[in-house]
Amino acid sequence: MPLPWLLGPMFGIAFLSFAGMTKRQPASARRLGQLVIGLTLGLYFTNAVISEISRLAGWMVLAALFCLALSALFARFLQQFSNVTGYTALYASAIGAAGDMAIQAQRMGADGAAVATSHAVRVMIVVTVIPFVADFYSDAALRPLASLANQFPVIGWPELGTIGVIGAGLAWVLNRWRLPNPWLLAPMLVAALYAATGNETRMPDFVVAGGSALIGWSVGQYMTRDFFTSAPKVVAGAALMTIGMLLLSFLFAYALSELIGIPLITAIVSTSPGGIAEMAITAKVLGLGAPLVTAFHFLRLISVILLTKALGQKLIALGWLKE
Repeated sequence: MPLPWLLGPMFGIAFLSFAGMTKRQPASARRLGQLVIGLTLGLYFTNAVISEISRLAGWMVLAALFCLALSALFARFLQQFSNVTGYTALYASAIGAAGDMAIQAQRMGADGAAVATSHAVRVMIVVTVIPFVADFYSDAALRPLASLANQFPVIGWPELGTIGVIGAGLAWVLNRWRLPNPWLLAPMLVAALYAATGNETRMPDFVVAGGSALIGWSVGQYMTRDFFTSAPKVVAGAALMTIGMLLLSFLFAYALSELIGIPLITAIVSTSPGGIAEMAITAKVLGLGAPLVTAFHFLRLISVILLTKALGQKLIALGWLKE
């Protein structure tokens, strides 16, 4: 089975949550999982990888704009299907930054609970579908970055402890500044700087498995009975929206793969409407070019955070969404 240490905990906790047998995951556990995955991804960013990402920066911008267009398209669908306000629909359909979108939605007078519900449904579906699609279509010939990384020696515990402490400290500072995804992005930046200075190492496999399990637990915990019964139209609308987003993302990924010459499945994971941590884990474990996937999702995340409010104002002014 693909991604057992992510999907196993996710499905297991979802089952227990639906049965009312679990409590909310401590925030520190989610942060630890993000810290581990951030460090793991950062170690991929050697000079050769950074050069390749720089070459494709323009296509990453195009992919980010495509995701904004998807959000605008499906916001109208979600508003009509689930009977929510325009801002609620847009923030609920924004791809990425679930926590930040719920906060921004509340500031605009939208329904933060509906936004959070929609994002939980989206992430659950994407995390369930994409690993199986990726595992089915990928093979050893499409995994050069993973093969290269697996030749690197495992990072030493003193070095891992050092970049881990620095990454956690930087994440704490960025969290105080209310920047998005600090517990993933800050350690990733620290580890990337470490790798870019010629330290080509990799994370121990069992550490990656532990971080994946914590992320899976975080996703699965939202699947409670109340989750499905409190706002059934929002849940159903978000599920249909996610399926539509996946189909259009597959078409866009095919075009991107043909234009820039990257493997199709790498393009699919890079442009899928999933969370940055979950998609990065998928790319890392299945060997689909984790640095490239992470860079695509990172630029999309920043675009969503900075531009969603302005996009909503424009769509309402044009009459595309009803306020």
